[in-house]
Amino acid sequence: MLLQMPPNILFITSDQQRWDHVGVNGLKGVATPALDRIGSEGASFIRTYCPTPVCTPTRVSLLTGLMPSNHHSHTIGVSADPFPQPTLPERLKAAGYASALVGKSHFVERRLEEALLLSAIGTYSGDANWPFGGPYLGFDEVQLATGHNLNTVPQMHYRRFLEREAPDYAKWFPKMETGTYDGEQAGVWDIPEYFHNTAWVGRETERWLTKRLETPETPWFCWASFEDPHEPMVCPEPWFSNVDRDKLEPFESDREGEFDDKPPFYKEAIRGDWSRFDDPYLTPCVYPRRRLDEQAVTALQATLGMVAFIDDRVGRLIRLLEAAGQLENTVIVYCSDHGEMHGHHGFWGKGLTAFEDCQRVPLLIWAPGRNWRQGQTEAIVNLIDLPRFFLNIAGLANPQGVQGADLLAYLEGGAEPRRGTLIESHLTMKVYQQTYVNERYKLVVYEDEAWGELYDLQKDPDQYVNLWGQDDILQLRLLHEMIQQRMKDEGQARPRKSFG
Repeated sequence: MLLQMPPNILFITSDQQRWDHVGVNGLKGVATPALDRIGSEGASFIRTYCPTPVCTPTRVSLLTGLMPSNHHSHTIGVSADPFPQPTLPERLKAAGYASALVGKSHFVERRLEEALLLSAIGTYSGDANWPFGGPYLGFDEVQLATGHNLNTVPQMHYRRFLEREAPDYAKWFPKMETGTYDGEQAGVWDIPEYFHNTAWVGRETERWLTKRLETPETPWFCWASFEDPHEPMVCPEPWFSNVDRDKLEPFESDREGEFDDKPPFYKEAIRGDWSRFDDPYLTPCVYPRRRLDEQAVTALQATLGMVAFIDDRVGRLIRLLEAAGQLENTVIVYCSDHGEMHGHHGFWGKGLTAFEDCQRVPLLIWAPGRNWRQGQTEAIVNLIDLPRFFLNIAGLANPQGVQGADLLAYLEGGAEPRRGTLIESHLTMKVYQQTYVNERYKLVVYEDEAWGELYDLQKDPDQYVNLWGQDDILQLRLLHEMIQQRMKDEGQARPRKSFG
């Protein structure tokens, strides 16, 4: 069976997963057979970058096809007002697509998510016979959750599920009593697998797909949005114990003097000094966590357990499509919204530091019914390319203003989609950085500052040696490339039809 047009689209995302935390990209200690199948029978893009290395900006970019500088949701805790539209599922509706979002949304500040949902769909109940709500932000149906494992207060549809099936669920979520967030926990989480968010997202996605597969003449777009492996680094059994602890290699912490040649906030940040960022926009999102440094192996074990748990649910989705005879008529895309430092350079989290660890993400694309590129590729890609890709495979032209390079042409055998890419990081009012990455170099420019960063990623992949100011010709060439890339990223312009 050959892939028909338009195909179904299964878009699967994780939260805060490193690009190298997939078996096909070299992961050790745990198996990820489903993700490996997607990335080997399909393509694994190992040089994929996020628009911004925190949740909300990247997720809004995936929903709209706009960079953060255009949609203005620059960081977590900030909502675009008005919210940018039309959204990706609204555009796909023009091609006859049904759509659903299951799991984490985080398109607005978290405390407003449920209010926005209720304003869109009206009051919803915990009735087991009413599992889905919608429409919401262009999705026909949604089933939503918010937060991260034991450090959350469950909300929205996931909370209604817990209230129905585990009335004493608060015992698994200590924040419901303490109100505090502890990002330095590592180990086993005692929640039973069935009640864990990963299992819930997987089940609800299966339920929606099962219903859609009854009408195969209608194409669908389904976004399955898992909340793991975001910190805290805790994982339920049996997934925690399934990881081979002896094969784990924690990342190197900070070296003596390694921040001497970097912008001054690096030294301040590693000491936990945020006085430079004393403003209402404070969300650097990257921290030194010495208690986690002492638990680095356990934290890695829990993280990889979370990844394996997600992989298991992805495998179930693939088998569901196979059993229905729809796998070859489906494009499957897997990625994460941003990476995780995981103790490398002494930092945990993501965000303000311009390291590959948090700017780079996994991206796997598989279309079993098409003869597309297979295996690992080092072509530079940005997640902003995905909305355009989804529209193109649905048979829709590039809308005016939608940013992103032509990923479809590359998968069909064309030239690499881009020479380089931009990462925007406007996480505080005091420090605004833009990163440009090409095949070899990384350049980081700061608003209102003379200092910057420049790295040779071939010779120095872990970014220990800042070359800023050492080679003016190289720096000027990269700045030229950076400006050209910004021009390319403005989105498709329409040709002039008249002088009036």
